[in-house]
Amino acid sequence: MCSELDKVSSKDSKRVFFHELGHHLPYATLAVACSLLLISLLFVFFQDTMLHGNAHMHSHGCGTNCCHGSGMDILFHTFHYIHIIFAVSGSMVMFYRYAQRLVLGIVIGTLSASFFCTLSDVLLPYLAGIMLGKAMDLHICFFTDFTSVVPFLIIGALNGLVMFYIKDFKTEANSLNLHFFHTFVSAVASIFYSIGHGFADYHSYLGIFFLLMLGAVVLPCTLADVVVPIIIARMVNKK
Repeated sequence: MCSELDKVSSKDSKRVFFHELGHHLPYATLAVACSLLLISLLFVFFQDTMLHGNAHMHSHGCGTNCCHGSGMDILFHTFHYIHIIFAVSGSMVMFYRYAQRLVLGIVIGTLSASFFCTLSDVLLPYLAGIMLGKAMDLHICFFTDFTSVVPFLIIGALNGLVMFYIKDFKTEANSLNLHFFHTFVSAVASIFYSIGHGFADYHSYLGIFFLLMLGAVVLPCTLADVVVPIIIARMVNKK
């Protein structure tokens, strides 16, 4: 994504990681901050609607911590699925900058998104709640709603191919904008998951919650968008 990346040695994967992390951290921080601001506003004015399912979870057979038909959970799934499109596309575009292997790029993009979207949107928010003593509910869409996930993986792969062939998408300004929106969508999904699956009183832990969400978004997004595709592309080029 950054032009300076071409100067980083292929033998030094740590430099690749910290180089990209340094360039993307400001954008990721702003994206998480904006998402937290937006969700807090929605939570204040529409709390009953967003958590509506919780009031009926026993009558509908839901778990003890959330209801998967609540407004919060619907919002989580929407942003989680959109995040998959961004993740697949971003990983593919970065891979194709360093290797011209069409099928391998699609495989890397889909597998990378499958793992890192689950990590950032579900597993890390889940662990963050557990760390703070909350009884979190674990819901992994790739296991329970895979048929809903597949179309977004396909759309992300097709979008990645289009972005690869159109030069306008390869500019630095466009890359930074895409990274901001990718991080924003991921942050919104992570926060919606946290609140809707056991961490409804997140506002009581706002400082530590923000830091945990920042980590849950920045590391997986940087790995998925930049580090993993570059390292694999360079491994392929050595053969």
